[in-house]
Amino acid sequence: MNLDPGVKSMPYIPDIDIRDYIILDEIMEEYGLGPNGAIILASDIMINYLDELKDEIDEYNAEWILVDTAGQLELFAFRETGPLIASSLGFGSIKKCVTFLFDSNFVLRPNGFISTLLLAASAQFRFRNISQINVLSKVDLLDEDQIDMIVNWSQDFKALEDSTSEREAGLIRELSMLISDVFIQLGSTAELIPCSTKEEEGIALLFAYLQRIFDSDESKFY
Repeated sequence: MNLDPGVKSMPYIPDIDIRDYIILDEIMEEYGLGPNGAIILASDIMINYLDELKDEIDEYNAEWILVDTAGQLELFAFRETGPLIASSLGFGSIKKCVTFLFDSNFVLRPNGFISTLLLAASAQFRFRNISQINVLSKVDLLDEDQIDMIVNWSQDFKALEDSTSEREAGLIRELSMLISDVFIQLGSTAELIPCSTKEEEGIALLFAYLQRIFDSDESKFY
């Protein structure tokens, strides 16, 4: 299911597509908006088509439903419609899980990792009634040492703090250290799962984590 009303091209053909109900160019023309304003409004308008989306979900009667949302958090996670749509789609038997992607290139430095960690924590807070899995995406762009380093940061915040002290400088270093301390006090977050759809790496591990969360073979899953 594609829930990104602004996407122009996709590497797959979605079975259910919000673009069948919302046409960005028409919103721009009707409301006199530019592309950015139209995408924001389109994200809010999605709530008007919940019944239609539910009907399509029911027609497929699928065991698993993969929902692709807009990559910009402000369009889905940080607006009221996002959590409402996530909680409303489907029926009582459907169990849900949010998958948050850590961009492999952006998190190579401690500051980038900490920034992404804050966004992941914010998304988890927004979808607080839904379990969340954190995924390190596009690991085919990294070498093994880089992957191990980033995954270790997600499991050992003391190692993250040490790397921050060594590799960052000035105000960035001070702010990063303070934020690292916050995560140390809160305790470890969910383990970061390295994945690459290009190389089909880590997909089985991600599936195993999802099964562990759902803990059932008879329910339908997001």
